Amino acid sequence: MMIEQPAFGRRLRQLRVQRGLSQSELAGDEVSASYVSRVESGQRSPNDLIAAFFARRLDVPLQSLASPGPEEEGELRSRRLDIAGRLLEARSLRKDGELADAAQLLRGICAEAGGHAEEDVLWEAAWDLADILRELGDAAEEHTVLADLSEATLSQETPRLAARVATALSKNLHHQGRLGEAVRAAEHAVSVTVAMPPTAHERVGAMLALINSYADSGELENASNLADTLQEIAEDIPSRQLRGQVYWAVGSARFLCERPRDATLLHERAFDCLHPDANLVAWARLCRASAALRLEYDPSDDAAQQAARLLARARQALELVGREDDMADLMLAEAQLALRLEQPERILELTAAMRDGGVALPLAGQGQCHMLAARAHTMSGDVDAAKDCYRHAAEILDRAGAYRQASEAWRRLSELLTTGP
Repeated sequence: MMIEQPAFGRRLRQLRVQRGLSQSELAGDEVSASYVSRVESGQRSPNDLIAAFFARRLDVPLQSLASPGPEEEGELRSRRLDIAGRLLEARSLRKDGELADAAQLLRGICAEAGGHAEEDVLWEAAWDLADILRELGDAAEEHTVLADLSEATLSQETPRLAARVATALSKNLHHQGRLGEAVRAAEHAVSVTVAMPPTAHERVGAMLALINSYADSGELENASNLADTLQEIAEDIPSRQLRGQVYWAVGSARFLCERPRDATLLHERAFDCLHPDANLVAWARLCRASAALRLEYDPSDDAAQQAARLLARARQALELVGREDDMADLMLAEAQLALRLEQPERILELTAAMRDGGVALPLAGQGQCHMLAARAHTMSGDVDAAKDCYRHAAEILDRAGAYRQASEAWRRLSELLTTGP
């Protein structure tokens, strides 16, 4: 019998999955699981004896394994159309704002075992589910879905899909405060895009995830080097929105490297690209982030006034379209402004609202919240409260992998213990 690849491998995988068998279970004692994997991916062509062995293990005629009949082809087509229809329904629900219902429908699709014929639509369903879970703020389930997607055959065989999943995983881990893991996931995303053009969307997206993880984990030299690379290609990026994200990230890295003048100019370029009428949420987040960085790293006299204007614009927009974590980040920035204006009562009011009001903050954000409270207590002369807050901040930031900020908290605590406020 003539074995044609990759059609035989696809059919083999489809029948195996339909019967609930793993590659090891199909292999039995005759062949290895890795051999089954290579056959399924079309990398190896089995001889007649092994093909017959597979047919016996799957309890199908050898001819049926080699090529499905017309009735079976019709059944596969019908199943694929059914999945595609439910996927479109979930997308309509999402567009209407019914995120929980859309997620539930997508969970049902993803839970179904599928063969090769449905692999692409099942991948899309899982990707949409991860995206919706991010909007719902369910980082734990989003991580589970993305981890499963990273193991999918389509992801492993397609660099663009592998890069997208790894980039999304990095962002998820970053949000959870798992910065070391976020760096590794982003580095993997960049590594699978090396053959792509420098301005390819997936390659730029992976580098953005990496520079943001480097910056927050305190790897400033790596962040600066990557910022140089991104700045060189920024003007050649076709997407205006993506170009704005690049200027934003590079500007933020320049702030962290104590180059506020360069950073401010780069953020202004980002504002030129990220118009509020095109993406109000992204624009508001840029306002908030730029204000926070100016307050921390720009010592000029007008930095506080510029930051205050940016935060006022961000609050106006985020109260309309922001998520809970957006509001938490905004309150952190507003507390930074109060610190710059030497308003300890306002700082403590904001940090207490974040700690006690159930505001969702990742680990790094919680550490920053305690750090700001410690600064306020120091300004007010409450040394014991400041010590407690610095200690909490340092411990939390250490757990988050934000070692640069953790080191700052430990240093300030040491100074209080030895010299007082």
